[in-house]
Amino acid sequence: MKAVILAAGKSSRLYPVTLEKPKCLLEFGDGKTLIEHQIDMLKRCGVTEFIVAVGYLKDKVKDKLGDSVVYREFDDFEKYNNMHTLYSIKDDLDDDVVLLFSDVVLGENLLRKCVDSEKDFCLLVHNRDVLPETMRVKIMEEGVVDIGSHIPPEKGDGNFIGVGKFSKKGISMLVDEMARMIDDPSHDNDYYTIPLVNIAKENKVWFESVDDEPWIEIDFLKDYERAKGEIYPLVK
Repeated sequence: MKAVILAAGKSSRLYPVTLEKPKCLLEFGDGKTLIEHQIDMLKRCGVTEFIVAVGYLKDKVKDKLGDSVVYREFDDFEKYNNMHTLYSIKDDLDDDVVLLFSDVVLGENLLRKCVDSEKDFCLLVHNRDVLPETMRVKIMEEGVVDIGSHIPPEKGDGNFIGVGKFSKKGISMLVDEMARMIDDPSHDNDYYTIPLVNIAKENKVWFESVDDEPWIEIDFLKDYERAKGEIYPLVK
Protein backbone atom coordinates (compact mmCIF):
# COMPACT_ATOMS: atom_id res chain seq x y z
CA MET A 1 0.00 0.00 0.00
CA LYS A 2 1.19 3.48 -0.91
CA ALA A 3 0.44 6.84 0.61
CA VAL A 4 0.18 9.83 -1.71
CA ILE A 5 0.22 13.29 -0.14
CA LEU A 6 -0.83 16.17 -2.40
CA ALA A 7 1.35 19.11 -1.35
CA ALA A 8 1.90 21.15 -4.50
CA GLY A 9 -0.45 24.06 -3.90
CA LYS A 10 0.37 27.67 -3.06
CA SER A 11 -2.11 28.11 -0.16
CA SER A 12 -2.55 31.84 -0.68
CA ARG A 13 -5.49 31.93 1.75
CA LEU A 14 -2.96 31.43 4.53
CA TYR A 15 -0.78 34.40 3.63
CA PRO A 16 1.41 35.71 5.21
CA VAL A 17 2.15 32.42 6.99
CA THR A 18 2.71 30.53 3.72
CA LEU A 19 4.68 33.21 1.91
CA GLU A 20 7.93 31.52 2.91
CA LYS A 21 6.82 27.93 3.49
CA PRO A 22 4.26 25.58 1.92
CA LYS A 23 1.23 24.71 4.03
CA CYS A 24 2.43 21.17 4.70
CA LEU A 25 5.36 22.63 6.67
CA LEU A 26 3.23 24.49 9.18
CA GLU A 27 4.58 23.69 12.63
CA PHE A 28 2.87 22.80 15.88
CA GLY A 29 3.94 23.34 19.47
CA ASP A 30 6.35 20.41 19.54
CA GLY A 31 8.14 21.54 16.38
CA LYS A 32 6.68 18.77 14.22
CA THR A 33 5.32 19.84 10.84
CA LEU A 34 1.91 18.91 9.49
CA ILE A 35 3.28 16.54 6.87
CA GLU A 36 5.57 14.85 9.40
CA HIS A 37 2.53 14.26 11.60
CA GLN A 38 0.71 12.67 8.66
CA ILE A 39 3.66 10.45 7.71
CA ASP A 40 4.19 9.29 11.31
CA MET A 41 0.53 8.28 11.55
CA LEU A 42 0.64 6.46 8.24
CA LYS A 43 3.67 4.50 9.38
CA ARG A 44 1.86 3.45 12.54
CA CYS A 45 -0.99 2.27 10.31
CA GLY A 46 1.41 0.02 8.38
CA VAL A 47 2.08 2.17 5.30
CA THR A 48 5.69 1.88 4.13
CA GLU A 49 5.84 3.74 0.80
CA PHE A 50 5.31 7.49 0.57
CA ILE A 51 4.93 9.73 -2.47
CA VAL A 52 4.70 13.50 -1.98
CA ALA A 53 3.56 15.66 -4.90
CA VAL A 54 5.38 18.98 -4.53
CA GLY A 55 5.31 22.28 -6.40
CA TYR A 56 5.22 25.54 -4.46
CA LEU A 57 8.51 26.01 -2.53
CA LYS A 58 9.25 22.37 -3.23
CA ASP A 59 12.89 22.55 -2.11
CA LYS A 60 11.80 23.38 1.42
CA VAL A 61 9.73 20.22 1.57
CA LYS A 62 12.68 18.21 0.27
CA ASP A 63 15.01 19.78 2.82
CA LYS A 64 12.65 18.85 5.64
CA LEU A 65 11.82 15.28 4.63
CA GLY A 66 15.08 14.32 2.95
CA ASP A 67 15.13 10.87 1.40
CA SER A 68 12.35 9.47 3.61
CA VAL A 69 9.81 9.87 0.78
CA VAL A 70 9.65 9.84 -3.02
CA TYR A 71 9.00 13.24 -4.60
CA ARG A 72 6.99 13.99 -7.72
CA GLU A 73 7.22 17.57 -8.96
CA PHE A 74 4.20 19.38 -10.37
CA ASP A 75 5.31 22.79 -11.54
CA ASP A 76 1.95 23.89 -12.99
CA PHE A 77 0.45 24.27 -9.51
CA GLU A 78 -0.56 27.90 -10.18
CA LYS A 79 -2.57 26.93 -13.28
CA TYR A 80 -4.27 23.71 -12.22
CA ASN A 81 -5.96 22.16 -9.20
CA ASN A 82 -5.17 18.79 -7.66
CA MET A 83 -6.89 16.59 -10.25
CA HIS A 84 -4.07 17.56 -12.58
CA THR A 85 -1.51 17.07 -9.82
CA LEU A 86 -2.75 13.56 -9.16
CA TYR A 87 -3.02 12.65 -12.83
CA SER A 88 0.59 13.75 -13.35
CA ILE A 89 1.70 10.85 -11.12
CA LYS A 90 -0.66 8.28 -12.62
CA ASP A 91 2.19 5.84 -13.27
CA ASP A 92 2.74 5.59 -9.51
CA LEU A 93 -0.87 4.66 -8.86
CA ASP A 94 -0.43 0.93 -9.35
CA ASP A 95 -1.36 -0.39 -5.90
CA ASP A 96 -3.75 0.29 -3.04
CA VAL A 97 -3.40 3.99 -2.25
CA VAL A 98 -4.14 6.18 0.75
CA LEU A 99 -4.60 9.68 -0.63
CA LEU A 100 -4.32 12.75 1.58
CA PHE A 101 -4.63 16.49 1.18
CA SER A 102 -1.53 17.87 2.89
CA ASP A 103 -3.50 20.25 5.12
CA VAL A 104 -5.52 17.78 7.21
CA VAL A 105 -4.80 17.20 10.90
CA LEU A 106 -6.37 14.01 12.22
CA GLY A 107 -5.68 11.19 14.63
CA GLU A 108 -4.41 7.66 14.08
CA ASN A 109 -7.71 6.01 15.04
CA LEU A 110 -9.54 7.96 12.36
CA LEU A 111 -6.88 7.34 9.72
CA ARG A 112 -6.91 3.63 10.49
CA LYS A 113 -10.64 3.46 9.69
CA CYS A 114 -9.73 4.47 6.17
CA VAL A 115 -6.51 2.48 5.75
CA ASP A 116 -8.13 -0.76 6.90
CA SER A 117 -11.09 -0.50 4.54
CA GLU A 118 -11.41 -3.31 1.99
CA LYS A 119 -13.71 -1.29 -0.28
CA ASP A 120 -12.58 -0.03 -3.68
CA PHE A 121 -13.36 3.51 -2.52
CA CYS A 122 -13.46 4.74 1.07
CA LEU A 123 -13.62 8.43 1.99
CA LEU A 124 -13.48 9.92 5.47
CA VAL A 125 -16.64 11.98 5.91
CA HIS A 126 -17.77 14.27 8.71
CA ASN A 127 -21.53 13.78 8.66
CA ARG A 128 -22.58 14.96 12.10
CA ASP A 129 -23.28 18.38 10.60
CA VAL A 130 -22.35 20.35 7.49
CA LEU A 131 -19.43 22.78 7.66
CA PRO A 132 -19.54 25.69 5.18
CA GLU A 133 -15.79 25.95 4.54
CA THR A 134 -14.99 22.29 3.84
CA MET A 135 -15.92 20.23 0.77
CA ARG A 136 -19.55 19.07 1.05
CA VAL A 137 -20.95 15.64 0.17
CA LYS A 138 -24.31 14.18 -0.74
CA ILE A 139 -25.02 10.70 0.64
CA MET A 140 -27.54 8.17 -0.63
CA GLU A 141 -27.92 4.50 0.30
CA GLU A 142 -24.70 4.50 2.38
CA GLY A 143 -22.59 5.90 -0.45
CA VAL A 144 -21.27 9.29 -1.52
CA VAL A 145 -23.08 10.35 -4.71
CA ASP A 146 -21.82 13.93 -5.02
CA ILE A 147 -18.89 15.82 -3.59
CA GLY A 148 -17.52 19.33 -3.90
CA SER A 149 -17.87 22.98 -2.98
CA HIS A 150 -20.62 23.32 -5.60
CA ILE A 151 -23.01 21.71 -3.12
CA PRO A 152 -24.63 24.44 -0.98
CA PRO A 153 -24.14 23.85 2.76
CA GLU A 154 -27.89 23.72 3.30
CA LYS A 155 -28.15 20.84 0.80
CA GLY A 156 -25.13 18.85 1.98
CA ASP A 157 -25.16 15.71 4.12
CA GLY A 158 -21.63 16.15 5.48
CA ASN A 159 -18.08 17.04 4.54
CA PHE A 160 -15.21 15.16 2.92
CA ILE A 161 -12.19 15.84 5.10
CA GLY A 162 -9.55 15.25 2.43
CA VAL A 163 -8.48 11.66 3.17
CA GLY A 164 -9.45 8.56 1.19
CA LYS A 165 -8.32 4.99 0.56
CA PHE A 166 -8.55 3.40 -2.89
CA SER A 167 -7.95 -0.21 -3.82
CA LYS A 168 -5.77 -1.00 -6.81
CA LYS A 169 -8.98 -1.43 -8.83
CA GLY A 170 -10.49 1.77 -7.43
CA ILE A 171 -7.48 3.98 -8.14
CA SER A 172 -7.28 2.54 -11.67
CA MET A 173 -10.90 3.56 -12.23
CA LEU A 174 -10.12 7.04 -10.92
CA VAL A 175 -7.14 7.38 -13.27
CA ASP A 176 -9.28 6.29 -16.23
CA GLU A 177 -11.96 8.84 -15.35
CA MET A 178 -9.38 11.62 -14.94
CA ALA A 179 -7.96 10.71 -18.36
CA ARG A 180 -11.36 11.41 -19.93
CA MET A 181 -11.46 14.88 -18.35
CA ILE A 182 -7.88 16.07 -18.21
CA ASP A 183 -7.67 17.80 -21.61
CA ASP A 184 -10.91 19.74 -21.17
CA PRO A 185 -10.07 23.30 -19.97
CA SER A 186 -13.33 23.44 -18.03
CA HIS A 187 -11.73 20.97 -15.60
CA ASP A 188 -8.51 22.95 -15.04
CA ASN A 189 -9.58 23.95 -11.54
CA ASP A 190 -11.11 20.63 -10.50
CA TYR A 191 -10.22 18.61 -7.45
CA TYR A 192 -9.76 14.87 -8.02
CA THR A 193 -13.11 14.44 -6.31
CA ILE A 194 -14.96 15.64 -9.42
CA PRO A 195 -14.19 12.46 -11.44
CA LEU A 196 -15.28 10.50 -8.36
CA VAL A 197 -18.76 11.94 -8.86
CA ASN A 198 -18.91 10.32 -12.30
CA ILE A 199 -17.65 7.02 -10.89
CA ALA A 200 -20.34 7.15 -8.18
CA LYS A 201 -23.07 7.00 -10.84
CA GLU A 202 -22.33 3.31 -11.39
CA ASN A 203 -20.17 2.29 -8.42
CA LYS A 204 -20.55 2.55 -4.67
CA VAL A 205 -18.23 5.18 -3.20
CA TRP A 206 -18.19 4.12 0.42
CA PHE A 207 -17.30 6.31 3.36
CA GLU A 208 -16.30 6.00 6.98
CA SER A 209 -17.86 8.46 9.39
CA VAL A 210 -15.60 10.77 11.35
CA ASP A 211 -18.16 10.76 14.19
CA ASP A 212 -16.71 12.78 17.09
CA GLU A 213 -13.04 12.12 16.35
CA PRO A 214 -10.93 15.32 16.26
CA TRP A 215 -9.80 16.62 12.87
CA ILE A 216 -9.37 19.89 11.00
CA GLU A 217 -8.54 21.01 7.48
CA ILE A 218 -6.30 24.08 7.55
CA ASP A 219 -7.43 26.62 4.95
CA PHE A 220 -7.32 29.89 6.88
CA LEU A 221 -5.31 31.41 9.70
CA LYS A 222 -8.13 30.74 12.16
CA ASP A 223 -7.94 27.04 11.23
CA TYR A 224 -4.20 26.99 11.91
CA GLU A 225 -4.68 28.61 15.31
CA ARG A 226 -7.41 26.09 16.20
CA ALA A 227 -5.24 23.23 14.94
CA LYS A 228 -2.34 24.30 17.16
CA GLY A 229 -4.35 25.07 20.25
CA GLU A 230 -7.17 22.51 20.16
CA ILE A 231 -6.88 19.70 17.62
CA TYR A 232 -3.18 18.76 17.47
CA PRO A 233 -2.84 18.31 21.26
CA LEU A 234 -5.60 15.67 21.01
CA VAL A 235 -4.12 13.69 18.12
CA LYS A 236 -0.33 13.97 18.33
